[in-house]
Amino acid sequence: MNSNADSQREDNGVPSLFSQATALLDESRALSYALTMMLAQTPRQNLSSEEIDALCQVAYEVLNKITKTHDIFQEMRHQLLDTEAPPTAL
Repeated sequence: MNSNADSQREDNGVPSLFSQATALLDESRALSYALTMMLAQTPRQNLSSEEIDALCQVAYEVLNKITKTHDIFQEMRHQLLDTEAPPTAL
């Protein structure tokens, strides 16, 4: 029975969703690190309005990637639960 459930998981795209989520998390971590280091090493008075705009853009991209990753994990959760759910009696 477990091998059947495993094959169903492969058929419904869970490995692909894990790959997408992993890539988004890696990108988010890299962007977060860059943003943190930039802010930590720069005195506030040294930031131009263009630099502040760029930092805001990076923060926005991080938020979007984290949101997409969350959505992918939710989709994986639903697919796994649907695959493992016992048949309902009518």
